[in-house]
Amino acid sequence: MIAISATDKKLTASMDLRFGRCPYFLLVNGQETQFIANPFEKESDDVAPRVVDMLKAKGVSRIITGEIGPKAKTSLDKHQIQIIMLTEDKISLQHVLKKMNVTGKGDSLTVK
Repeated sequence: MIAISATDKKLTASMDLRFGRCPYFLLVNGQETQFIANPFEKESDDVAPRVVDMLKAKGVSRIITGEIGPKAKTSLDKHQIQIIMLTEDKISLQHVLKKMNVTGKGDSLTVK
């Protein structure tokens, strides 16, 4: 499963460049997509490791985001979660999915 940091709960929203502080994650698994809230977004300490633990528990094996701090990198490496970093500002989730060869309309997606 892939997790993409997101600014909102819709496919037209932008990918959030922040990993641990993003408000949502778009989870993509084959043809299914699901948005989940980041319950640690406003926490003050050890946010990234807790976010990584949450995503790992959901079966995430790849993260797509813009920035990863040292604590997040260590935790992602520990859990063997692949990091894909995109530096484009304001890139839509739809565009990220297209780059991954995932196409579809609305919430119906197909992996090519």
